[in-house]
Amino acid sequence: MITIGDFNMMNDVKSKNITKDPNDGTLLFMTLSTTLTSNNEMPIVAPYTGDPPLDIIGLHRTTPYTPENTAPHFYFNDNRIRQLFNKPFVTEKKLSRFNSSISLDFSLTTEMGRPQKIYSSFLNKLWAAWLQSRGHNVIPNISFPNEYWEDYWIEGWPKHSIIAINSVGVISHGDSKTWLKAVEKINSELKPIKIIHYGPIIPGENTKKCIYFKNDNNRFANGR
Repeated sequence: MITIGDFNMMNDVKSKNITKDPNDGTLLFMTLSTTLTSNNEMPIVAPYTGDPPLDIIGLHRTTPYTPENTAPHFYFNDNRIRQLFNKPFVTEKKLSRFNSSISLDFSLTTEMGRPQKIYSSFLNKLWAAWLQSRGHNVIPNISFPNEYWEDYWIEGWPKHSIIAINSVGVISHGDSKTWLKAVEKINSELKPIKIIHYGPIIPGENTKKCIYFKNDNNRFANGR
């Protein structure tokens, strides 16, 4: 339960426009706004069942002229995501004029230790749940590790929702077989109604529910 003192702390943090590491208090007040699962204590994210976006684009590439039915995404490097996460109210304001946004994509890569992957998964869900608690429409972005059989990464994500996944780099330097198994697990356990798929089609993928969007880097390099 959030107390009056908790709300006062949130307002104090908001007024100071905290930009330091989230461990200085930002992480705490965001967590106080969410409900956690009982097993791995992951933030619980609500389903998104609104209209799919007509386009998606990196938040750093949006302009005042970007259409409202475009969903900003965070499919870029962790350092840039961290900068945006550490200024939650500034980032929230940038997202506020859009009908929806895609949640964070902190990495869960093979060179990371298990605690690091769990923390990244926690932050990805925390951001989505926190924005939802403030009235925003958030499309859950399901990031997953190579250890797709683990439960922490899928715990807290909603069932029967429009979701997003990322396949950029899977063909060139990833493990497509593992990627396909993880997506199969997502389909089996979460039963998404549609999938916003950022990046190329992976051979063997079930494309029935997918809406595909190309890599921003390629699109903008070609003058889009």
